[in-house]
Amino acid sequence: MLKELFESSFYQIFPKVEGRTVNLIEKTAVGTFSLLDDKACQGCKYVCSSDISLREQLKVKSNQSVSYISIDQVVSYVKDSVGKTCDYMLDSNDSVALVEMTCSTSDYVVDKRSTARKQLYNTIALLSNCPQVKVYINRKTKNYAIFSWKETFDSSIKSDEVEDMMTGMFAMADAVYSPDNESNFDFDFKFKEIRYPHVLSL
Repeated sequence: MLKELFESSFYQIFPKVEGRTVNLIEKTAVGTFSLLDDKACQGCKYVCSSDISLREQLKVKSNQSVSYISIDQVVSYVKDSVGKTCDYMLDSNDSVALVEMTCSTSDYVVDKRSTARKQLYNTIALLSNCPQVKVYINRKTKNYAIFSWKETFDSSIKSDEVEDMMTGMFAMADAVYSPDNESNFDFDFKFKEIRYPHVLSL
């Protein structure tokens, strides 16, 4: 559905690059699945996994079918610059989630969060300029702007030390953080922060 929605309407408002054929990739999943921003992994010096197939930044769980599409791919066909956008759009029967993911040390996450909020705002504003996409989103019961953060550690740290550090980090954060917390965002969206390995439930 997302593929057809964007290919049939989005490029009428935002003209595509001449000579390119639009062929967006939409995926569908049910149950638990994960998302990854491949570009974020390029040249990364922090611990994650040497096995690319095991890399993940956000876990998602849903009892219903969820379709998702890369917003980066959507805007890659647009002729003119549209500013920085988020990573993914997820679509279930009753909600839409726009997701910006990052891997970051705790020292930099405040700046990352601020940047993510700007990218999420810009993405929603951009999509709202396309009447068909705006109507599609507004029909949903609840819509989310998601900042997904995965803590990273220097590759010189051993894996068991990383596990201990993550355990300590979540113990300290539990008093003020919950994946269930949400706050008002622009365009009637709700903002949520999901810290890996916590799961986004749709």
